[in-house]
Amino acid sequence: MKLAGISDVGKHRPNNEDNLAFGELEGAAFGIVCDGMGGAEGGEIASKIAVDTIRKKLELAYSPKMSAAAIERMLCAAITAANYEIYSYAQSHDLMGMGTTVAAAVIKDGCAVIAYDGDSRVYMLAGDIRQLTTDHTFLNELYKIGQITLEEMQTDPRKNIITRALGVSEEIDVDIVIEDIDAGDVILLCSDGLTNCLTDAQIMDIYHSTAWEDTCDKLINQANDNGGMDNITAVLMQYEEA
Repeated sequence: MKLAGISDVGKHRPNNEDNLAFGELEGAAFGIVCDGMGGAEGGEIASKIAVDTIRKKLELAYSPKMSAAAIERMLCAAITAANYEIYSYAQSHDLMGMGTTVAAAVIKDGCAVIAYDGDSRVYMLAGDIRQLTTDHTFLNELYKIGQITLEEMQTDPRKNIITRALGVSEEIDVDIVIEDIDAGDVILLCSDGLTNCLTDAQIMDIYHSTAWEDTCDKLINQANDNGGMDNITAVLMQYEEA
């Protein structure tokens, strides 16, 4: 498995509320991207708690004998634990409203198990680009019932209103996607700071024209060149058969 990741503050934010982690497990690999919210302190803390909690839970619970269904349960349990930790911290530190998105993936034996909440995205990069997650946003809810077009969504001032996040309530629902993955395919996890500044075509152009070790840097740099309006985070996971 080839792994890479980077996070950048962007051009217009005083601090970075994004956080990330990636690493190898026995016969598998994981990636996590979180985009914090709730002000400078709250957002940074929420995304860090989420990443640290999820990573620790995965490293402790993972077994190389796990099926995709078992990995799904493990990811849901880890994200639920992160939600509890953030919510509890907010209650005890007068930081109500702090929270974070999450996009997490575990790749094992030709299968990518993805768990997410919020508008951080997961893509499959193969011959083309395909978004595997569905944004938990107010505008996406309007789009699903036909009250707004995709074009209108790009400039609507309500674009950043999310409908799910870790830490804002005691309970959390977690969406899961299970996707077959072939050798050489890449999973991209990213915050909306990347996808708000790069089109799918630009992402694929960079992916196809850039050496693996430089791809994350190039994605971040191009997003900054295109405005860098938010914190920008990307994690790449390329599956390689044993």
